[in-house]
Amino acid sequence: MNLPNSQYLPINKLSSVFANTSASYKFYWFLAILELVEEGNTYINKKKIFSRMISHSWYTVNYFHISFGKQDLIQDSVRAIINIENININENRSKIKALLRLKPSRY
Repeated sequence: MNLPNSQYLPINKLSSVFANTSASYKFYWFLAILELVEEGNTYINKKKIFSRMISHSWYTVNYFHISFGKQDLIQDSVRAIINIENININENRSKIKALLRLKPSRY
């Protein structure tokens, strides 16, 4: 992926993340970070990123039953969270995000 150059940011490091995109989590990771930055966050903890990654992939995993491949385990995480937290697959994204952000990490 070629991103525009910037004299203020090391764009080449971000571009290198997307050099190999065989794993879907990279796109969910980037989407989560973009949303958090758009909301004005300058410090972002991992739990916020992870909760958004899972909540974004929720619909894709549960409704389309898409397998992202054996090496990509985000769908396994979604299914585990459904069982551990007893969350309905129809739950809305903001409730999933809030639940995962507030719970102690067990996943």
